[in-house]
Amino acid sequence: MKKALLLFAAVLAAFAAEAQNKLLFEEKTAEAYLLKYGTGSRASQAQLNSIVNILKEHEVTTRSSRPPRQPEFTLRFEQQAQVTDAGDKLQLKVQVGKVQVSGSTDYKGFDLSDALLPDKYKAKVQLLNGQNKVVQVYDRTVTLKPNGVALLQEQIPDTAANQSYKLQVVEEQVEYTSLDVQQLQEQLGLVRAYFAADAKVLQALKEVALILPDDIDRLPLHDRRLHELEKQYEFLKKENYTEKLHLKQQDPQRLKYKMEQLQQVLEERRKAINYTLATIHEHFYNRGVSLLKGGNASVAQTYFAKSVEANPNFAPAHVQLARIDLRNGYIREATNRTRDVLTRMRVDPQTEQMALALAHDIYSAHITEGNRFTTRGEYSNALEAYAEARDLCSTIGGLRCNMQALNDGEARAATGVYRSMVDNGKRLLSRNDLQEAERVTQQALTFQRDYDYVLHQATEASDLLNQVKFQYYLGFIDEGKRLLAQQNHRAALGQFEEALVLEQNYTFRPIQELRPLSQRAAKPVLLAMLTEGYEQAMQNRLSHARQTAADATSMQERYALVQDAEVQSKYKLLRERIFTQECINTQAVYDKHFQNARELISQKKYIAADQAYEAAIRAADEKSECGIATFTAKDGRTSIAAAASYQRKLEEASHLISRKSYNEAIAVYEEAKAFYLAQQVNKFGLDHISLFNFAKDHTMQPFTAAVVGYYANEGEEQVSIQLLTLLLEKGYRKGKTKKVQQQLGQQLALKDVQQGQLQDAKVLSVKYSQNNRDLKKLKKAYEKERKRLGKG
Repeated sequence: MKKALLLFAAVLAAFAAEAQNKLLFEEKTAEAYLLKYGTGSRASQAQLNSIVNILKEHEVTTRSSRPPRQPEFTLRFEQQAQVTDAGDKLQLKVQVGKVQVSGSTDYKGFDLSDALLPDKYKAKVQLLNGQNKVVQVYDRTVTLKPNGVALLQEQIPDTAANQSYKLQVVEEQVEYTSLDVQQLQEQLGLVRAYFAADAKVLQALKEVALILPDDIDRLPLHDRRLHELEKQYEFLKKENYTEKLHLKQQDPQRLKYKMEQLQQVLEERRKAINYTLATIHEHFYNRGVSLLKGGNASVAQTYFAKSVEANPNFAPAHVQLARIDLRNGYIREATNRTRDVLTRMRVDPQTEQMALALAHDIYSAHITEGNRFTTRGEYSNALEAYAEARDLCSTIGGLRCNMQALNDGEARAATGVYRSMVDNGKRLLSRNDLQEAERVTQQALTFQRDYDYVLHQATEASDLLNQVKFQYYLGFIDEGKRLLAQQNHRAALGQFEEALVLEQNYTFRPIQELRPLSQRAAKPVLLAMLTEGYEQAMQNRLSHARQTAADATSMQERYALVQDAEVQSKYKLLRERIFTQECINTQAVYDKHFQNARELISQKKYIAADQAYEAAIRAADEKSECGIATFTAKDGRTSIAAAASYQRKLEEASHLISRKSYNEAIAVYEEAKAFYLAQQVNKFGLDHISLFNFAKDHTMQPFTAAVVGYYANEGEEQVSIQLLTLLLEKGYRKGKTKKVQQQLGQQLALKDVQQGQLQDAKVLSVKYSQNNRDLKKLKKAYEKERKRLGKG
């Protein structure tokens, strides 16, 4: 029922609309324009002539494919004019439809009719009444479109009753402009590009057929060529000929189909190429295995190398390369590659078994090589081979090694190297080439330590080194004797020292005359040293003199000269001179600090002066054996104690201010004031600044604010207000003084009431606040408190 009612309502609304809109006039006319080359002077004709020439140049034909002698085409369209009465309005409408161009419009299978539509269509539309009189004229210019266009669409008031109207289109003309010529040229260029694209697609289809995913040797070349064809396809796809040339309606070369075919082939080739690239190492490996089975190991090695280059972690190819290296005698290369496979790469069980078998073969090859080198007496090369075998056993788990054969071979080779070194050292010693003999012997001892498990009990190298050092020992003694005979005691002592060091460090039999000779050389050197130390003390170079005395003591003990009378006498003189100079220096330090204290007192720097006196006393006490009198400094310190204590209190107050402990600072500053008065500190020439003046000029405004609060708490309201006013004038935020202002106002009000002050509260509040806007909190607090107290 509901649906029936809705349908009835819709029909009723349509009937009402039909009744309201009355069709007064309707007329359809067919228009046709033959467009060809002409001799007119109008600009439109010149552009049309250009179009005709372009059509002729490109051999444009009719739809029947017959080339005309002179291209020409016909423009046809239908004009429908309507006048509708919409009550108090007239609706005027002229519609141009069914636009088409025929004639010389075919170019290589493409219809150019849309490109030949004129840019402008001009006409005048006249509204005529029942007496055929013109009521209104409309000048219109539109661009013709294949799907039609509205030439006129207007509404005008209708004041006449039962009046008949009609529309008449006159002075029609089509005009071609340079845009029409450009549009045609672009369309022709698009068609030529279409045919060029068709040729490229055909060529691409031929070339893509030559891309072979199974040609692994030239796969990168195929991949690059495929990339180029894919780029070319994407470029052609972006040209969008399907939409630009309406290929779904006209596609003479079937380009759309060929593009789809090319896309499919490219996708198939890309999938195949990518798969081969992803598994190329396996393809190379399989090719290598096939060649290896065919006996072509050298070419197989090339393919295994390619497999590793494509995938450095492909273990099977590494195993094959290592086996080929072993077969060709490159044991080190085979060793390194196999170790990498088994320690660094993730391998499957089958590859692991292959690699372990290969590692065992490599191990056996190292042992065989080591034995061969040992037989030929090339012990160093043999040790390298055994070391490679041992390293292989220690780094590869699961490898079974014949350790007995390895240890026996290494022991033979190590013994051979050791004995060769010792024999070489003996030859050098026999030629008295001590320096080279020592170097070789030291190498032998180092080698012995490296192979201790084999050469633990060998003594040949240490015995040889003892012999070499003994020859050095004799040489030092002989050279020392020669220098001693020349009275060059210091140089002789140096030679004897070298001999003594060797004597202590080695086990050869000592020469008995060495110690008397060294004592003879040492005494003159020691006496000269003591003389030099005395001069150093005289020149106040005490650190050098003390070091010289210490060195002399050591020499006396080393060379048994402690009881020598001459040495003892000179040593005593040196010690006495050092002590005397130390006392002179201490007195000078005391005097310097004392004088400094006097100068500081003259500058009224009593704390620094007290510290200078203390430094003078401390310097004297540190060298008490000198007996320096300190009473002058002690008396001086006592005399300025009060001034120093006062200044320390002021320093303490400043320190507390810097730490923002303002209340503590105020208390200490007031203590300093009391101390100043009690101890009569003014006699030291010091003036005490009052807390008010100190706070007034202080750079830290929060401290000044704390002093304002201090005076308020002390009941000195006027002083507090005065300091508060100065603080606010310096830009201190008045919001931070709210509490103290309220406190001052309340205290002043209470005092006035207690003193029986009868003057008006507002007058007094202005007086106390000095009518300062920044003190309005004080003013309000005073008035409020006076009012509260008055009620009480």
